Amino acid sequence: MKCESCHQREASIVCVQIVDDDKKTLNLCGVCMAKFQEESALAADNKNTPPTDPQFRCAQCGMSYEEFKKIGRLGCGACYTAFGAPLEKLLKRIHGAAQHRGKGLVEVRVLPLSEEELAVLRQQLAAAVAAEAYEEAAQLRDRIALLEGDSHHPAGR
Repeated sequence: MKCESCHQREASIVCVQIVDDDKKTLNLCGVCMAKFQEESALAADNKNTPPTDPQFRCAQCGMSYEEFKKIGRLGCGACYTAFGAPLEKLLKRIHGAAQHRGKGLVEVRVLPLSEEELAVLRQQLAAAVAAEAYEEAAQLRDRIALLEGDSHHPAGR
């Protein structure tokens, strides 16, 4: 099948374009597809490009989009609304998203017990052994081993 654009080369790509609920299918060669993509990108770019006339300003602080591009900082909170579409495009290009996602959950770390707290557990262990409360002593021993990171006495034997 021949390319529907140049009518010279073999069509190797099927391009489906949907505009306002109107579906259009084109059979294109690689060269014409590259041109088509380039033209589409330019058209989309022009659609989101802010006007360069002096009227394109923030109503609150009076900063123009050109001033923002030079300075790199917005003048006030209303600038986000005034320069909405081009600013969103810029943020997506720089950060990959237009909305702040924040940091992920911080890994929860168990803080090690102080030596004093471990000493108290050891005293409780000694008291449990002296009182012949062997089940309690085993639980205390396993807890101490777990907290110290000792693998010789795993918890839940």
